Amino acid sequence: MTVVRWAAPERHESIGSTNTEALRDPRPGRVVVADHQTGGLGRRGRRWESPPGRGLAVSAVVPVVAPEVMGWLPLAAGLALVRALAGSRWPVPVALKWPNDVLAVLRAPSPHQDPVLTTGDGRDWGKVAGILAQVADARAGTVILGAGLNVDHGPDELPVPTATSWRLARGGAPLPPGAREDLLPLYLHHLGSLHARLAGGAAGAVRTAYLQRCVTVGLPVVVHRPDGGRTGGTAVDVDADGALVVEGPAGRTVHHAGDVAHVRPAPGDG
Repeated sequence: MTVVRWAAPERHESIGSTNTEALRDPRPGRVVVADHQTGGLGRRGRRWESPPGRGLAVSAVVPVVAPEVMGWLPLAAGLALVRALAGSRWPVPVALKWPNDVLAVLRAPSPHQDPVLTTGDGRDWGKVAGILAQVADARAGTVILGAGLNVDHGPDELPVPTATSWRLARGGAPLPPGAREDLLPLYLHHLGSLHARLAGGAAGAVRTAYLQRCVTVGLPVVVHRPDGGRTGGTAVDVDADGALVVEGPAGRTVHHAGDVAHVRPAPGDG
């Protein structure tokens, strides 16, 4: 199993976009890191803004994998970040929302926060990080995996009401000095290991690990499709391609892309 050899991270206090910088020279193993982005990008062209010094953006360049498992690369990046946060010196309860949003538990939701999800155990969850994958030019044969983590945001500094931060998930005290620096090698270790599994034909093991962390499966959802339509039903699986399988009134549908909204039960339901 060949693991990506990471180059020394290129650190920036502030940058337009780590993904954009990585795309200038998308060599395998390159890592671009910043505490602040002035032009951070999200999925479907969204902008992702954060106060200076509060976040962590990491763009890691990995070789492409076989076409049939390429869809797993961004999901694997989300799983790698979940493992890093859960295994850090300052761990927090974390989970995945399909396809690759990282959720952290809301210990004490504030008026600035609106949970993205409430699970059956009564815990509220907010989005703490997201992943954006971008394919470099065909000659490079690489993919940029960009991760944006809310690190030290206070309740009134969150980018959207459904967000949270590593700090808030720990209870609200500022992260100790060096937390970002400690997290980065953990994340890269897990990302490299999961990439090696995908490249080595062990996508099934990645899928199993992903499903253990994905709270979307089993819940009622509405999928906002790229074509503008919506599909409702119960999320029943993530298939071998990384697509979400939804059981609805018209039967099973398979979604390779889209935004998922978890549907909250009406009062008195279930």
